[in-house]
Amino acid sequence: MKLKEIEITAITGEKQKLEFDYKGLANYIFSKTKDIGELELARELYKKGEIELDKEKAMALKSYIGEAFGAVVQESLYPELDKIINQ
Repeated sequence: MKLKEIEITAITGEKQKLEFDYKGLANYIFSKTKDIGELELARELYKKGEIELDKEKAMALKSYIGEAFGAVVQESLYPELDKIINQ
């Protein structure tokens, strides 16, 4: 999953590309996690801006996005994460 740029729906309803603060998310995960696997997820995300996700990683990422970002980001990323979680 690439996280350097995301597509959001603006208040006007128009789709817009937005540079995503993937390093901020990586730092957030890095500082909050108590799980070694999530620590590695944070490092990989920080270095590359994209990560390979399985169900477990997608669930963790969804949780951290919910804590760290507002609804407009959640609306953009949750559907992609849910596809991975529910497959």
